[in-house]
Amino acid sequence: MSNATTIRPHEIRAISRSSAVELRARIAARCYAFSSLVPPEEWAQDIYRLPTGGRFRWEFAPYTRAMFKSIFDPNSIETSMQLFSRGLKSTVILLAIGYVIDQAPRRILSLWPTNGQGEKWSKDNLCGELLNCTPALSYLGNATGKRITSNTLLHKEFPGGLIDIFGANSPGDMRRAKGSFLYADEIDAIGTEQTDEGDQLAIFNKRGDEYPDTIRVFSSYPSVQGLSRINARLKDSDHNEWHSTCVECGGEPFVMHRNQLRYDIASPEGARLECPRCSALLTDRQRYDMAHRQGYDNWRPRNAFRGKRGYQANALLWPHPVDEKKYAGGWLQCIAQQEIDAKQSDNPRRSMRVLVNTVDAEPWDPTEDSEKPPEWREIYEAREAYTDAPRDALFLTAFIDVQLNRLECGWRAWGRNEESWGLDHVVLDGHVRTADVWKSLRKQLSRKFPREGGGYLTLGMALVDGGHFAEDVYRFMQELSTNPMPGVSGKCRASKGVGQANHPIIDRKWKTVARNLKGYHIGTWEAKDRIYERLKVKAKDNETPEGIMHFNQRFGEEYCQQLTVETVAISYERGEEVRKYLNAKQARNEAIDIEVGNLAAFRLHPRNMDALEDELENQQPINAVAPPQTAAVMRGGGWGL
Repeated sequence: MSNATTIRPHEIRAISRSSAVELRARIAARCYAFSSLVPPEEWAQDIYRLPTGGRFRWEFAPYTRAMFKSIFDPNSIETSMQLFSRGLKSTVILLAIGYVIDQAPRRILSLWPTNGQGEKWSKDNLCGELLNCTPALSYLGNATGKRITSNTLLHKEFPGGLIDIFGANSPGDMRRAKGSFLYADEIDAIGTEQTDEGDQLAIFNKRGDEYPDTIRVFSSYPSVQGLSRINARLKDSDHNEWHSTCVECGGEPFVMHRNQLRYDIASPEGARLECPRCSALLTDRQRYDMAHRQGYDNWRPRNAFRGKRGYQANALLWPHPVDEKKYAGGWLQCIAQQEIDAKQSDNPRRSMRVLVNTVDAEPWDPTEDSEKPPEWREIYEAREAYTDAPRDALFLTAFIDVQLNRLECGWRAWGRNEESWGLDHVVLDGHVRTADVWKSLRKQLSRKFPREGGGYLTLGMALVDGGHFAEDVYRFMQELSTNPMPGVSGKCRASKGVGQANHPIIDRKWKTVARNLKGYHIGTWEAKDRIYERLKVKAKDNETPEGIMHFNQRFGEEYCQQLTVETVAISYERGEEVRKYLNAKQARNEAIDIEVGNLAAFRLHPRNMDALEDELENQQPINAVAPPQTAAVMRGGGWGL
């Protein structure tokens, strides 16, 4: 008698074709689903090996554990790390990459400021500190001199995934890349210049959009406040800080910081950390215990968690050993000595900025290392009552700032010794893509400004900003060429501002402004130096200072504020002072751009002031031209007409 189970016809249940396909797919997914043999935190301690051959322990730097866990948290969209230099942020990421390669393969993309830095990281860190020294990953390294044929320093393949390394200086290389683990390091060192490809970090961030579980990690120590990429991401996260409890008073936990350091300049080995709760002076050993022996969960968020985790830690969490023979006061003495050296250096401002960025892990406030801009209210209150161009005015310039929804045209008359008079600031409303706004500009450039004592000034030289809407400016220039305007064609050129140290105010070489648009490059930093100096110059009795700038009452409060919105950040490169102009608040600055353009236009045109004066004296008088009706208040996106 057979033992086989008999299936009766009434027990068979029919299913649809689509249900059968779905069932097979679910069975296959379960059979082939990835199941990690080792959890991430255990992998870091049990499988990873240090270059010395030893094992990594979370106890060495407890603050790193939460950062590592955040990378694999399915509720976290991205993780940002704003840490002090040598704060183990790179080690945390190497551990995450090693775990992914060995246990949970996926496509990894890594972005560095330059290709050279990417290659150095691949050779020294990825291979030298992860692949070569970890037996489970050594087949990908370069220790044996052998490698997989298709692998290079910037591209490595492994079962189930790959790692591609890019430099932000070659954004085109990322066009076809895609990955579900995006890691960008030293992002504050990525250049800020825009390319035809767009912002490099934004391009990189898009490379993971097609995956639902993409891991994104950004790290760096910060740079300048308002311009720091990592600080912007930190502010957009829950912004965690590591809190420690004083071993003396056991009071409310606090963030240890360099501003709590107390020492005598003559004996920095006695440096102590003052508890803000009980004012106890703590030794370096106590600092170490507070940072590393009070558990793993001492991060406290400033903001509510909305999918993005951020971590900020300063060098008071320093985990590395210190040579006690050289530094009896331990790490606190090291910080104290760095602070003393910075303040006593030949360039204290530069040295203190390094300390703030790399030790405090905070962005440098440019107002701490800057010259104060002119006071806008003093400029506003010093406006004059003239309407026509003064008799000493001999040459007329214009600069056109091109915006998406308007053109802003500023007029300035010039006399001897570069004395100048602001005559008008006009906004031509209209989308830059439409022909009407450019027709209005043609009419504007043909204006005649009455001159005191008779005669009038016409355009001597005009520059049009072609840095952002080059194609539209190109069409305007072509129109001026094919349909000439008397007194305007040949006196209107394209330009582009260049923020660069030691660049002349106007480069008279005919250059490419953008694509097929030709024109001149303006050294904006050098020009702003001159303008800021001149805005502070005040007229004296019976004396006209060189370069003094006058404004009439058509220029309102908003224009004067825009003149002085940028700060002067001073740095040093190769021993030379470099002055950079920053608009950290991203406020409107069209006015300063217009004055820069007018100065460049004046410097561009060769002229003989004596000849110009003779020509104007012999000029036939014209009927007074009524001044255009310009408003002294802002409307819409610009000044009213």
